[in-house]
Amino acid sequence: MDTGRLNEITKSIRLERMRVIIIDFNDNKLNAFFQQLENIKQSYNDLSSSCLHKNSQMPWTEFKKEYESIGEVINEEKFNHIQAELIEEVMYSILEMLDGYSNLGFDLDVIDKQTGESIKNGIQLHDRYRDFIDKSK
Repeated sequence: MDTGRLNEITKSIRLERMRVIIIDFNDNKLNAFFQQLENIKQSYNDLSSSCLHKNSQMPWTEFKKEYESIGEVINEEKFNHIQAELIEEVMYSILEMLDGYSNLGFDLDVIDKQTGESIKNGIQLHDRYRDFIDKSK
């Protein structure tokens, strides 16, 4: 094998290693980002579900009576499933917007302020989020 071909193969291997490192780095950031979205979803799901009971304290809502009415006809577990699905779809739609599927007229990005790098480089956030939540079900 000639030196030129050997150098080409070596360069290719280095680039592939760098790509794997970058993918792993981005995957860690994406997982942290998606986990934070899941934490937000769970917090608000728990908060709204706790409002189904007449004796609950809910200073954050203007719809106390409506929550109590819902609590009379649906149990908390079923309400949790409905809320989780709704919140996931809202988050998915926001991520679609970040991926450019909107009529904003400008592009959006999610940047790691420490490195200045986009965490959505070469991927679709909304698709990766769907994969993330499907794995956790």
